[in-house]
Amino acid sequence: MVIQGANDPRVLQAESDQIVEAVSKNGTPYRYEIYQDEGHGFTKKQNKISSSKIILEFLDEYLKKSIFEEENS
Repeated sequence: MVIQGANDPRVLQAESDQIVEAVSKNGTPYRYEIYQDEGHGFTKKQNKISSSKIILEFLDEYLKKSIFEEENS
């Protein structure tokens, strides 16, 4: 899960691109979201809501699956 503000002066989008590329190569599930109107630390309410929903969906999908698989092994 990588959520990037396109205007982030601390973590450049190129760095996030590298992380996503590496994760993609090893087959790890990921989600990459870029918010064009944000920097480092989101300030816009709608973006905070949107990114929170995306995080919850990702965790729900992959953590629940992982926990369920462990319980049934």
